[in-house]
Amino acid sequence: MGTPSPSGLQVQVVDAGATLLLRVSGELDIATAPCLETVLAPLTGRACELDLAHVTFIDSTGINLLTRHHRHTTAVGGRLRLVAASQAVRRILDITGTAYLLTGDLGPPSPDHAGSP
Repeated sequence: MGTPSPSGLQVQVVDAGATLLLRVSGELDIATAPCLETVLAPLTGRACELDLAHVTFIDSTGINLLTRHHRHTTAVGGRLRLVAASQAVRRILDITGTAYLLTGDLGPPSPDHAGSP
């Protein structure tokens, strides 16, 4: 399932049973964050992996959304873990000091998602 926003952000959700992989591409900013928030909101109790390898830009609104969702998800027994990130995303996570909160291994998604479309 792909969810495009008017500004070009796309979110593809790959359901592999226990874990969902969310592949996000485009710019994650004040204009597009509501699109990702709409996808994330019903997933708070689930284990989710976030692939931001194709996110070309992220601003404070995007970082705020991810950290807020991570805290809420963790509080209700779910999980949000960043498994891949573009250089632009990695840089902002490092600068803001939020990398530790979201990152697992910033390599490719889990093997159970490797063959997923």
